[in-house]
Amino acid sequence: MKLTSKVIISAPHIVIPKTYWTPLLGEVLRDADLITEAQLQIALRDKQEYKHRKIGEIVALRGWLRQETVDFFAEQWPNCLQQREKYLIGEYLQQAALLNKQDIENILDLQQDLKIKFGEIAVSQGLLTQKTLDFFLQNLFCQPSQNTLFIA
Repeated sequence: MKLTSKVIISAPHIVIPKTYWTPLLGEVLRDADLITEAQLQIALRDKQEYKHRKIGEIVALRGWLRQETVDFFAEQWPNCLQQREKYLIGEYLQQAALLNKQDIENILDLQQDLKIKFGEIAVSQGLLTQKTLDFFLQNLFCQPSQNTLFIA
């Protein structure tokens, strides 16, 4: 985790320090439920041995994710988080190579018939895990799916 500090002035003469961090690629992939903690630890160990390799390369070389998915999270994900204008969830999932065009068309066809959310269909079809869907919804749209259980 990379930490940077920023100062926010919230009222006259009151200064509140706030810390922002940019999660590392391996953490993002783990948090999106695309790799496990064990896989992340193996990739980090591999990284020590093969210093010229990046974590994303190691994950793809081991066959845990497609290179296109790793590239999306390494190169495009930070920009997606900053965009004010958002795309449909299916477009992000296609950019991340988690769904292909045919998957999206099939989901949209089912969505017309069933009248349920795109993500719910993708999860029920086994194309995504619930945790991956929730990761996208929470980070891009600031809303978890209705199936998410929060424990206080």
